[in-house]
Amino acid sequence: MNQDWIVPVALHMLNGLYITLWVSLLTTLLATVIGILIGGLSASTSKWVQVAARLYIDIFRGVPSLITLLFVFFALPHVGITTGPITASVLGLAVWGGANIAETARGALNSISARQTEAARALGLGRLQALAFAVMPQAIRRFLPPYIGQLTVLIQASALTSVVGVADLLGAARQMIERLAYVSPEPHAVTIYLGVLLVFFLICYPLTLLASHLERKLRS
Repeated sequence: MNQDWIVPVALHMLNGLYITLWVSLLTTLLATVIGILIGGLSASTSKWVQVAARLYIDIFRGVPSLITLLFVFFALPHVGITTGPITASVLGLAVWGGANIAETARGALNSISARQTEAARALGLGRLQALAFAVMPQAIRRFLPPYIGQLTVLIQASALTSVVGVADLLGAARQMIERLAYVSPEPHAVTIYLGVLLVFFLICYPLTLLASHLERKLRS
């Protein structure tokens, strides 16, 4: 059996893996900033700010990630913003992921009893001080396990970027399958996609284990 296809396919997919990791990193950073900001605003004392934050969370959590990505990709040029597929993909996935992280942050903040804030205020701390020193340390512990779970989802969602032309791991795999179809009677699709599956598993499974570990520590 001719195995000459393995090395060039592996090298091409390695380039795709680099793009996948880069997109995942940028998306994670931007989604985290958006999520923490919106999650914090959802706990604001202003009713209008709460409503705006809640609206953002509900809209984007109720829309599939692919739809959000496609909307951002095709909408940006209509408002005069020209970007490449990678930038548009990062923005689209970050907007979607930020809503999910915001809901996680909101839930963590709301899980802390109001008595904690009242006790801190009784000790002479201001509202922001009570939030920073009494509420946040406890909320962070409850925030981390589901947050890491959200990061896993974002990494998996990065595979959707191939739909808009990003040559990520999945896009690179598809390209090589199409090329092999022209030069070989067997495009090796099953083997190549199995490799993609394995790579995503190796990236995401440790994060899943970490989230489970942190959740067990939280319960203990």
